[in-house]
Amino acid sequence: MNPSAGGWINKHFPHLQQNVLDQYFSEESFYQQLQQTGFIYAHSTKTLSYPNPLKIKWTIEELSKINLFDALAYIYFSEVKNANKPDFTKEVIQFYELLEKESIWKIKISFFKSKPEETLEKILQQRIQINESYIQKNFSHLITNALLFIDVLAFKEYLAHKKHPKAYLTELESLITNVVILAFQKKTIKDKYENLVIKLLESSLRYHKIQPQPKGFEELNFENFKVHLERKYILDLASITIYSDEEIEKKEYAFIEKLGNELGFMTTEVDENITQMLQFLKQHKREISYFNYSNSIQHFYKNTNRMVKVLIMRNKHRLLKEILESKELVVLLTKSTHKDLSEEEKHKVKEQLLDICKTIPSLAIFILPGGSVLLPILIKFIPQLLPSSFNENRIKKP
Repeated sequence: MNPSAGGWINKHFPHLQQNVLDQYFSEESFYQQLQQTGFIYAHSTKTLSYPNPLKIKWTIEELSKINLFDALAYIYFSEVKNANKPDFTKEVIQFYELLEKESIWKIKISFFKSKPEETLEKILQQRIQINESYIQKNFSHLITNALLFIDVLAFKEYLAHKKHPKAYLTELESLITNVVILAFQKKTIKDKYENLVIKLLESSLRYHKIQPQPKGFEELNFENFKVHLERKYILDLASITIYSDEEIEKKEYAFIEKLGNELGFMTTEVDENITQMLQFLKQHKREISYFNYSNSIQHFYKNTNRMVKVLIMRNKHRLLKEILESKELVVLLTKSTHKDLSEEEKHKVKEQLLDICKTIPSLAIFILPGGSVLLPILIKFIPQLLPSSFNENRIKKP
């Protein structure tokens, strides 16, 4: 299943049914498992619907998309009697169309009639993105929307009351931004991550803009958010905020404990929640973007490198077949494994690789204007596809 290609919802749904919907998780159990996927922490590393490792490694964006879809489905099938897939799809589309009319985030809905699943796929694809242009995303760490779980909470509210959740969303976003900023204010030393996280948060908002002067803790109103999922999410966002510098000071912990108590959690529950967060961050620290703060050029290369690798690995069989059928290219690639190519030979390799990319639709990005910039990255991954006989210097493992 390819979450970036059309038709993925229909192919995915049986996995969702078997591994999530048929398990009849309680809300608390479902949320805990969603925490473990990283979705709550804005960095999905896996999904609930695919418990076993897959041959194809999905990107963070694709994992986030699946987790968002699964969470929306869980809420619908838990809240609605005799729920079914067509009604769920229709309801989610109506929900997002309702939000689109008044939010600062806009869905580009096609005027051409399409199947409900296709429409929902397009909506989810746009929803996982933040409110920045493609170029800005490439030059920052802000790839995936940090507040996707708010959609799930708003959908639950929408199903319960059948009214526009704008007031609910505005109040929840305002409360979350206040809590996060107050958590940052507890730090003794302000670090480089604060602006980054605030920017990520701000880019994810739809109804509320961050105010220069947040309210004090005593002014915050938690009374309108009594659902367990809402309160747990607020606590999680505050917890990961104080750990952004990989250290929890006494007054930071005191703030989280006070917040947890205000939200109705016992101190032991707050401690368990922090422990679970620390376990996740310890395991995935190297992958999480704001723990790997780097300059924009380095990050641009890293993102591009990852994107090209995904494209190549998903098309490796066709790509290898096309390469092996091009005799001159095979000769030049074989030569390149033990000897530097001349400028003319390098040019031939690039030309022939571009010709091959024309035959594989998924690799069309390389033949677009500016696609030549990606060619060195493409060539970098070619040796991984070639048989070991191509490289005379390769050391065989015992």
